[in-house]
Formats: sequence, structure tokens, C-alpha cells
Amino acid sequence: MKAIEGHATFKNNLTPATKEKMEQLKNGQAPETFLITCSDSRICPNAMTNTDFGELFVVRNAGNTVPASGEQTGDADAATLEYAVKALGVKEIVVCGHTKCGAVGALMDGVDSSQLPVISKYLDRLQPLKDKAVEAKMSTDQVIIENIKAQLSNILSYDFVKEKVKAGELTLEGWLYQIEDGDVKVVDEIKSL
Repeated sequence: MKAIEGHATFKNNLTPATKEKMEQLKNGQAPETFLITCSDSRICPNAMTNTDFGELFVVRNAGNTVPASGEQTGDADAATLEYAVKALGVKEIVVCGHTKCGAVGALMDGVDSSQLPVISKYLDRLQPLKDKAVEAKMSTDQVIIENIKAQLSNILSYDFVKEKVKAGELTLEGWLYQIEDGDVKVVDEIKSL
């Protein structure tokens, strides 16, 4: 199915309630949750969180990553984090990794930089995670969980995030989404500092 055909079906099936909700959202958004997850097509953020239009602010990228403060130069994910926290005032940030993660697999197995130079460079920022995983002889699932925790740590490295967490206005959670059955396991929570 082509995406435009799917959109036509979506548009034809809009209910009056959905149309009304969309009309209300034309002047702005106020989501409470910022979800950072992988680009993997097996993850459907709104379906898995049972959220509607305007309820979930989302970033998707390979490996559900966010650079630490000071490590980015023009990084869209860091800019989106800043917007979510400072402009939208989200109440929670969720980093949702998943089983069978191709980015973590590529990190651990390596990629041919002559064939995939952009991916190779992208994974460079995760080298400390790989070093830790190799030294500790972690399983792939353990590395995925450690990546989730590392991204929460990166997010917490931003002063504007730290201030909101200290004030009790923001919580951070790390989730492991299981591709196999749709379950979510909370692997880390930061509710205060």
C-alpha cells in the first residue's frame, strides 16, 4: 500500500469527533508526554500509548538517541527536546527502546563504513556504550537497556531538564518495548533529583 492511499482511507474515515479535535488543535498543542523512540516500523507510538492527536510529542530516530548537552551542533533531536520542555512544558519524557533493535545490533556488530558511512558516523556517539558492553560481556538485550539508560542520562545533562526535574515538574522514564508481544517494561525512572 502506498502512503497516499492510506491517507485517503484515513481522511475518508474521519469521525465527527476526530474532525472536531483536529479543529481545536489548529491553534496550538499542549501534549503532556514527549516520547523518544526508534524509527523502527514495528513501533506505532500513538497506538502503543493509546493517545490521540495532540497528546503525544514524538521524536523518532535510529536507536532512540539524544546527544548529551554540549555534544550537538545543530542537532534536531536536541532542539526538539528543548522545545518540548521549555515551550510545550511536557510533564514526562519517555525514552522507548525496543527488542530486536537494529541500531544496537549495528553498534555491536559493526557496519561497513564504505557502504554505510552516515550510519557508521552516527553510531560513533554510542562507542562508550559499546566499550562498556564488550567489557561486561552484555547480551544484546542488556545493551538495549543500557542504551535507554544512557539516553536518559544524556537528557538529564541539559540544565533546563535538570531544573524541571528538581522542581518536580518533569519526570523521565525508560521503557523497553517488546516487539514480540507489545509489552512494555519500565527499566528506569527519574522522578526527582
